[in-house]
Amino acid sequence: MYTDTKFRCILIADCGVEYTRLSLVDLIEGELYRLVAQHELPSTIETPFSNIMGAIQQAIPVLERKTGRQLLQAGQLRIPQGRDGQGLDAFVATCSAAGSLPVLVLAVTADITAQSAVRAIEGTYAVPFRIVTMEDILQDNPLDREKSGPSENSWWQVLQDFFPGSLLMVGGVGGGNTTPLRTLARVLGEALPPRATRLEEQVGQPDLPVVYAGNEQAQKVVEQQLAERVDLRIVENVRPHLRQEELPPARQEIEQIFSQQILQSLDGYEELSAWSQTPVQLSYMSLQLITRFLAAHHQSQVLSLDVGSGATTMIWADPEQSKRVVLGNFGLSYGIGRVLAQCGVERIRRWIPFPIPAEQVRAWILNQALRYRTTPTTIRDLLIQQAVAREVLAEAQSKLQEQIPAGAEVIVATGGGLIRAPRWSQSLAILLDALDLSQTQSGLVNIYLDRSGILTSIGVLATINPDAAASVLLQDGLFQLGTCLIPLGQGRAGSRALTVELEFTNGMRQKTEVDWGELLIIPFRWGTEAHLTVKPARRTKLGRGPSGQPLTTKEGTRIQSGLLGLIIDARGRPLELPQDDNQRLALLRSWLEQTGAYTEAELDSVLPPPPAGETTEQAAPGPKAPVEAEAVVEAESDVETEAPMDKERLPWE
Repeated sequence: MYTDTKFRCILIADCGVEYTRLSLVDLIEGELYRLVAQHELPSTIETPFSNIMGAIQQAIPVLERKTGRQLLQAGQLRIPQGRDGQGLDAFVATCSAAGSLPVLVLAVTADITAQSAVRAIEGTYAVPFRIVTMEDILQDNPLDREKSGPSENSWWQVLQDFFPGSLLMVGGVGGGNTTPLRTLARVLGEALPPRATRLEEQVGQPDLPVVYAGNEQAQKVVEQQLAERVDLRIVENVRPHLRQEELPPARQEIEQIFSQQILQSLDGYEELSAWSQTPVQLSYMSLQLITRFLAAHHQSQVLSLDVGSGATTMIWADPEQSKRVVLGNFGLSYGIGRVLAQCGVERIRRWIPFPIPAEQVRAWILNQALRYRTTPTTIRDLLIQQAVAREVLAEAQSKLQEQIPAGAEVIVATGGGLIRAPRWSQSLAILLDALDLSQTQSGLVNIYLDRSGILTSIGVLATINPDAAASVLLQDGLFQLGTCLIPLGQGRAGSRALTVELEFTNGMRQKTEVDWGELLIIPFRWGTEAHLTVKPARRTKLGRGPSGQPLTTKEGTRIQSGLLGLIIDARGRPLELPQDDNQRLALLRSWLEQTGAYTEAELDSVLPPPPAGETTEQAAPGPKAPVEAEAVVEAESDVETEAPMDKERLPWE
């Protein structure tokens, strides 16, 4: 890690598939590091620009006009900062714009070690596009190609021109049988095209990278079979023991291959690296660093999630350890096609609160995949996109829980799918619907939103100035949506679940009775605190305590209001949606209205027209949606927040 207290004024570039965001951090009045200015532009990785530096060079003049500082001089960064305040001291960058690396898994069997291999891949910007086992090889052996010929789906046909791409070979625990691995290595060697017959234009193409992360006793055998045919990289076994999983060595090797084949081939990446004071950091590494800091700062379990255009990241951490899941090519626009393929249309459709055939949902998603820079312009589009976001988060959390089935007391959300929602309550509704929040210690969860989209930028900032990163994170990075109380148990809808009492610092008290099935928000003034006392019903459970045990914060820290207030989710866990479409639609509408995510008039506007010959009363236009807490939060830095929606078509804008 590079650290230098001389780096006071720092420019950070966050380069994504869809957008590139520049943030300027500086020491204000010699006391506190703050976010001074920020600007975001569409990324320029595709034609007609085809250079990742294009958006950065376009955004810097905007920051210069905002701050009155000269940051560029003769096309280069003006470093260091002068006594007159012109220039800057350092430039750092994080990147998630390069796409994903396809990885083929070659395993003895499809369970245990193969699944560990998939988890290793899904901690990087890589996609496990196929698992080939001994059973597959017996059915489609490349050694028999002369007899039967290749089929359209032959796994070994992929290897004929597999670039960019890699292969991860696994199998066996320590001390296990090495014969199956010898067979896998021999078959793989025969499946590769002979060097003597490669086309001339392929001569300069590097050999296929093969990462071996299987039984250590088979390493020499594998090396004898493959060392002269592939770029063989031997690392520790992903499954050294039956009950032990070791993912980092394989992940690090895959990250290196991703950097060599994908990242470094990105147009403009060489110039970006030359500008940066430190090596360009992958975005999920930045997010993991911040998550670990927050876990240590709060001394609790933290869940961070980033729902992006092309990838989704989810990281869990406590003060001692951290786990991550990175789903490459799995997002809300650029990666939405894989979401459809992996989750299926019905899982997405179940979250849409208006009648719509599965074929229309599929068509909407495929259109979004083709035109991934398109942003929602109607309430209908927004509701479908947010339904996709729910399934993206649910899928990421299910994979994370395969590594560590633990809860979290703090949730930190970032990514365009959440921070660009027109209302904060919409972001909240997505999180509450998608995440399993039943494994908390006390039943209380603090939910934060990275409103400025700066979280990954702060992670790379920490590599050169940890003090600046901590200051900006706590002052400008996170906005608390509120504290969420999640009672557990099985109660009949409408029966009493618990009684809640808030005691404010001025002595006033507010008492609320909550029934099962309710999802409500108790707002109280931004910046205020209150003691919370919860008296659950006899069969209601709070966190890991016994049923009926009350909860109070009077001997500890008060809860803070956040942007929305105290959120109580008494719907029960796990959430169950009715099979009947009419009941499901009515339930979804009630949840969205209870949280304030949408008004009744807005939800009515997406209903299909009545059949011909029937008449209905014309619904009166709904009242303008409240601005919520935005009116009481003053922006303390010059941060541009551009609304991506069409203001004439979305009523809350």
